[in-house]
Amino acid sequence: MKHLSMIAEELRKIVSSGAKLTRLDSSNNPILLVEEASNRQIEVIGEKLVKTLEYTRLKPPSDLYALDSSSRVVETPYLFLAIGAGSVFSRFTGRGFDVPHASSILGLEEPLCRHILLVPEVELESDILNSIMDIPGVLTKNPLGTQYSSYYNKHIALVELRLFIENCLLEKFHDSSLVNDKPVLLIDGPLLYPKTIITESTYSSPRERIKTYIDSLDYLNKQRSKVLGSLVESGIYVAGVVKRLNRSYYLSTIDPFGLSTGKINDEAYIDTLITRMKPSTSMSLLIGPLRVKQEAGGMGRLLWYIVVSRRIYPAPGRMGNYAVFRVEIPESIEIKNQELLGYVFYDSLNMGSILPLSILIVDKRVKKISSSITTYLLYTTGIPVEATSQYITMF
Repeated sequence: MKHLSMIAEELRKIVSSGAKLTRLDSSNNPILLVEEASNRQIEVIGEKLVKTLEYTRLKPPSDLYALDSSSRVVETPYLFLAIGAGSVFSRFTGRGFDVPHASSILGLEEPLCRHILLVPEVELESDILNSIMDIPGVLTKNPLGTQYSSYYNKHIALVELRLFIENCLLEKFHDSSLVNDKPVLLIDGPLLYPKTIITESTYSSPRERIKTYIDSLDYLNKQRSKVLGSLVESGIYVAGVVKRLNRSYYLSTIDPFGLSTGKINDEAYIDTLITRMKPSTSMSLLIGPLRVKQEAGGMGRLLWYIVVSRRIYPAPGRMGNYAVFRVEIPESIEIKNQELLGYVFYDSLNMGSILPLSILIVDKRVKKISSSITTYLLYTTGIPVEATSQYITMF
């Protein structure tokens, strides 16, 4: 952290001496990542797609870990700084590891993974740029080597930061002794991040820049597919838990229930399905599986939608009576999908938490870490608290 404090102070002096600011407000323009696939890539497995949810209390054979990442932003007129954090953690045994760990924050060790994204928004000499690139744990370029600058969209850069941290955590987890007992690993979010980018017409980006973003996300997804495949080959059960379905369009793409809704997100599609089915309010449903076929360098996935009743008696409205989330399973362990679903239900419905409790705990853990580091950084640099913000991601 002392290196970052020194850089922040150096940039302040450079700005005070009259250096030109390069900050562009257009780099903060909203860009949405949307989960979708063509109808040729998605298929329904089996004939009965909707079932009453009858979950088993299947305790994991050894241990169950959850993985998540978080980021906080410090934004000034001369500096954009994103503090990332990630964790692989078991609530059953307390085992796991964090990025960054305490000793690296204090400068006693090198960070396990690069977890800080730094974009100077002022014209700098090459020697200062090189000194920034040499700071341990700092990212100044995207995965394909494109320099982060005032032109690079901040929302995409933060997605890349979190993906980078999670991929690094997956690799460290694969190489650690934690996998010796063949545990279960739940990832907060999809197994692969979406690459479809939508920009509002008011904030359109140049085509070549959009291509840069897509290529970068594609590279990170291929990295992720490779390490996930290695974990599966090692006998590790892996699943992704997607909590937000408002930018996911798999169901309406193939319309397996013939609802003729047009292109609507999965959350709205399931809402429409529940309305037409009129199930008992206390009834929970299991929808799936759908198969999303493998792309070049990617991995095939099985998708299950879990519709959980929140209450015995209905409240006004429909979706307020239910909680919906999606479980993604690598296609390569299809024969084990019911067993893996049982582990997810053990950690969620069996615990009375709806969503897997391990996911909720690690989510809170990484947010505490990123928030604490940001507070410490503000203290050491003297940057006002008003400069901080938390960019909300879709997963």
